[in-house]
Amino acid sequence: MAFLQNLACKIDSFYGRLILVITAGLGILMLTNYFTVHTVQRLYVYEAEYSRAQHIAGYVILLEDASAEDRAAAVEKLNTSHFNGTTRETLAIFDTKPDWGKTPETIERQVDVLKTVLAQEGTAVPETFARLVDKGNPLFEVHLPSVEFAVQLSDGKWLTISTLLQVDDRIVVWSERGLILLEGLVILLLSAWLVRRLTQPLDRLSRSVVQFGEFPESSKPFPEEGVKEIRSAAKSFNRMREQIQGNLLERNRIISAMAHDLRTPLTRLQLRLDRVENEALRTKLTESVADMKSIIEQGLGFARSLDTTEAAKRLDLQSFVCSLVDDYADVGHDVTLATGVTDNPRAMVIEARTLCLKRCLENLITNACKYGGNAEVDIQEDDRSYVVTVADNGPGIPEELLEKVFEPYFRVESSRNRTTGGTGLGLAIARNMAHLNGGNLTLKNRAQGGLVATLTLPKLKASSAAHASRA
Repeated sequence: MAFLQNLACKIDSFYGRLILVITAGLGILMLTNYFTVHTVQRLYVYEAEYSRAQHIAGYVILLEDASAEDRAAAVEKLNTSHFNGTTRETLAIFDTKPDWGKTPETIERQVDVLKTVLAQEGTAVPETFARLVDKGNPLFEVHLPSVEFAVQLSDGKWLTISTLLQVDDRIVVWSERGLILLEGLVILLLSAWLVRRLTQPLDRLSRSVVQFGEFPESSKPFPEEGVKEIRSAAKSFNRMREQIQGNLLERNRIISAMAHDLRTPLTRLQLRLDRVENEALRTKLTESVADMKSIIEQGLGFARSLDTTEAAKRLDLQSFVCSLVDDYADVGHDVTLATGVTDNPRAMVIEARTLCLKRCLENLITNACKYGGNAEVDIQEDDRSYVVTVADNGPGIPEELLEKVFEPYFRVESSRNRTTGGTGLGLAIARNMAHLNGGNLTLKNRAQGGLVATLTLPKLKASSAAHASRA
């Protein structure tokens, strides 16, 4: 099943379609070639069989009315003259019918052709049969077996003629067809290699587009090389990338500048609130200022999450997560590790930006505790990545909003607490932080209720992992 799925994926690609077209073209060429050769070969064999029948009929007519002495002399003369260096026809006269048995089905038609020729020559059709001679025949020294005909003469004697089964060398002919098939396979392999070289830039461009969709701020320009169409597509992609990155950068600057500039008037406003004599009004205004301050801080955090100057370094993911869970548990939050997390003695070394990773996990655990009442953290791994999950027992999120909640300032008050809906930036910041670490963040509702956030982080490459383990 996996092989068929992989094959279907290959065929669905541009490379697979080109190879399929080339293979189909070569297949049609081969079939046409074989059909043509087969048709010509059949016509040639039919003509050869008829010519051979006429040749043997000539012997029969020549010896039919000759005396015994003349027959013996003619047979001796014919046996010494019909030799071309590789094959020889031999004739013999017997008094009794040769004990050959029934004529094989493969050469019955040749006997029928001989009878037809004898009838056309005005000779009474005698009893005629034949046999194949495959071994020990000195008349034939190359590739082909021989056939031996036995024809009864009018005086009761039997004339036997040994000659070639086929005058055309089919083994050589079909060996040539096999060589052409081998040449076709070589051409197909060479074409596959060349097509692969031509389509590789398309694959790289496709990966660049996917990477740009996931990490637009950190996407690198695509090399403008290859054939004309690839260069044109790369140039258009790079122009689009520059425009979108410029817009994103300008957006981040605006958000950061607005959030930063609003700090000063908010600080002055907070100081002046102390002069408000009405305590109830002062309390409400203080709460409003605190909400505005939280929004500004979240806005600054979101702007910083889109890019960072923090350098990546190696760390043990298991120890990092366990330490973070312990910190939450120490201050009274219901945060636990899943069973078996600490049973794995092998270090889970990754290369990550520590502050970004910590901010990402803190947002996930905080959300789980805030909206679900608890957080259960687990760490798993597969061939390419480590997977950190944060699960809660809350109300979950409607399926159609599981991706939309990552949009900035989007909140789901209907499924989460209405009074503590937050600013709608926590998950957006968490995903941005995951992207800055080369990972990804997704959400999924649990079958038993609640929500699970899945953070996928790439493993170190084999060479880097070996170096880390030695260190």
